[in-house]
Amino acid sequence: MPLPDLQNVKEYLKIDGDEENTQIQEFIDTAVEELEDSGIKDQSTVSYGMAIKLLVAGYYEERRPQVIGTVTTNLQYSLERIILRLKARELPAGDEE
Repeated sequence: MPLPDLQNVKEYLKIDGDEENTQIQEFIDTAVEELEDSGIKDQSTVSYGMAIKLLVAGYYEERRPQVIGTVTTNLQYSLERIILRLKARELPAGDEE
């Protein structure tokens, strides 16, 4: 299973209708970036496709505010992972000599 397309992911998430297509596609694109930033380049494996679906499912489930006690969090886990990846991109490269 190569990179799953929008329809594959919607079937995995059991989503009918097209209202959330743009948001789901953004989740797919973000999941691809996350795997690339983690050093995963081979998009041709079944495991890669499943990793994309699992990441998108996590993003999708966390897209609405969650109330924990009196604190409201948005995208808690996913947002923290994305921020860490973006920070890592900005780190200076090590000496290659």
